[in-house]
Amino acid sequence: MLDKAYILDSGASLHFCFDLNDFIEYWKYKPYERTPVTTATHTIYVEGKGAVLLKHMVNGKTVRMHLEHVLHVPQITTRLISMGQFLLQGMCVSEDAQSISLLNKSTNIITCKPLYNGLTIFILEATPVQLNQSMLVIYKADYELMYKHLRHPSKDVLTNAPNHVKGFSKDLEVPSTSPVCPGCAQGKMPASAHPPSQTRATAPFECIHSDLKSFSVYHKYKYFINFIDDYTSYTWVVLLHKKSAAITALKQFMALVKTQYSADIKEWMSDAGGEYKSDTFLKTLKDVGIKILQSAPHTPLQNGYAECFMCTIMDKAQSM
Repeated sequence: MLDKAYILDSGASLHFCFDLNDFIEYWKYKPYERTPVTTATHTIYVEGKGAVLLKHMVNGKTVRMHLEHVLHVPQITTRLISMGQFLLQGMCVSEDAQSISLLNKSTNIITCKPLYNGLTIFILEATPVQLNQSMLVIYKADYELMYKHLRHPSKDVLTNAPNHVKGFSKDLEVPSTSPVCPGCAQGKMPASAHPPSQTRATAPFECIHSDLKSFSVYHKYKYFINFIDDYTSYTWVVLLHKKSAAITALKQFMALVKTQYSADIKEWMSDAGGEYKSDTFLKTLKDVGIKILQSAPHTPLQNGYAECFMCTIMDKAQSM
């Protein structure tokens, strides 16, 4: 029975299927795109992804459900549907010992029942549907599906599209209230203001800010790195042929500070870029007792001193 059913899995991050014949759309991964999946006994690979059209029963009626981003893993023996994916789409769960239902607002979309009474394995009894010419006419246009495939247009665009676009579905039902799209909502959220730093260095070279940036090739140089003194705001810029040369620039800058200014660097502030996280780079700083500070991932404002300098110098270079 399991070979013809989909198991509802609360721990799966995506939908999985082993039978290539289930897919109505399919993209095969290239050899370097195959993703390894580690199981308890061995490693298996995702061979591709696609879409599956399922036919199942809801409240005594036969309905069709379109699953996107289904991963094809031939080595598994069961089909899995991810509860998490449905929750990310805004659905909610109603469950008891007899069934687990996924609802879109108050509409029941999926009902999964236990494999046997008393078991905690809940399955969706569904049949994969293959589209043919006759079924393409029956397969009704869905607002949510069109919204996603057309890159999230506004409700007005989809309402007027049948009158201005040749071949566009005339029976597309546009909801009276605009449903909340998680992706659109997150994309339009403004970032809250980052509080300014309340601490400043009290002596030269007490804290050094640094950042690395690429630019158009100039005499075979492709990158430059900056070193900014927090106390004096004095800045050194070093051109680099490649990113790995950042360690050489660091050693030369430390020697410059030691020899020319008879000073020692106390703190080092940078982002968490790969050039600043290499073992060699970090070891060079730790060997001389420099305290390492790095900004959190995706938070360039924490290294704002160096970031602002990069914007300033690039604007000046482009205007020259």
